[in-house]
Amino acid sequence: MNILERNDRIAKNKKYNNITVAILTMFCSCCKRSEIKLGSGNEGGIYYKFADTLSDIDENITNIRTAGSQANMRLLKDGFINMGIVQSDVLSEAVNGTGDFNGNKINNVRAVAALYMESFQIIVPADSDIQTPADLKGKKVSVGEEDSGVAKNAEYILNSVSLDYNMIDVCNMNYQKSAEALKNGSIDAFFVVLGAPCDVITQLSEEMDIRILPLDDRTISYMTNLYDGYYETVIKAGTYKGIDEDVKTVGVKAVLVASQKMDSDTVADITKMLFEENDQIKKRISFAKNDTKFATDNIPCAFHKGAVEYYNSIGTAITEEDQI
Repeated sequence: MNILERNDRIAKNKKYNNITVAILTMFCSCCKRSEIKLGSGNEGGIYYKFADTLSDIDENITNIRTAGSQANMRLLKDGFINMGIVQSDVLSEAVNGTGDFNGNKINNVRAVAALYMESFQIIVPADSDIQTPADLKGKKVSVGEEDSGVAKNAEYILNSVSLDYNMIDVCNMNYQKSAEALKNGSIDAFFVVLGAPCDVITQLSEEMDIRILPLDDRTISYMTNLYDGYYETVIKAGTYKGIDEDVKTVGVKAVLVASQKMDSDTVADITKMLFEENDQIKKRISFAKNDTKFATDNIPCAFHKGAVEYYNSIGTAITEEDQI
């Protein structure tokens, strides 16, 4: 082989190598998923912590701080986020065009999985004269941030004891600010709808003596019968410092939802991650569920095709009605 032939072969090999590298680079770029914007909630809440945990497991997920459930539904509708965590009752209203979504039905959101149960918790100082929700009349109460699920829940609880927002001194603060306000005496009580135990109340119970108002049977019956997506539940004694007896209350499911436009394979992968990485999730959220029955039962929204693919692959049947 003469010098010219050898140089020509070297040049061709270099050309082929460059083409191969370009193809591989393009292939890898295509394989890498685009950013998934996951709407969560305020920084003192479990939505934010759960989304943070998922973003640590999957680098493509970005935790987007929001005001909570209602905001997440509207952000999903308008395409500002790809996924969100929402309360089951808010999800029901949104997809059915009722309640705060009357006349503004949201059709482009699909369920992925229920993540855990959220308990209604009304926090007061231990020495407060407030013993029941009815005693909140005339008191200064934080009902959560505006446009949050807890604000709607607080309104329903008040309605159950013949009160409304006009009969209390309402303020809208996130959980952390509410806890600080209760500690310094600038509010009398605040509403929380979170999985128990939650960090913000755990910390508050270490800094001051608190109580959680129980709901009586009539109020529980009123809530569970009148509103879709509510369940009777109990906050166990010992959940927080100073809570020495079980506290009867109601709860809703925290549900991961996705835009209908999301790629099915991506949603299937994320659904799979929720269960296969549950041990990792439980290190930060101890009450996270690893139960496909809990994840799929009584969800007031059709499931995303990607989630259906995953559930069917492991033998959890999703009915045709739930796939619409």
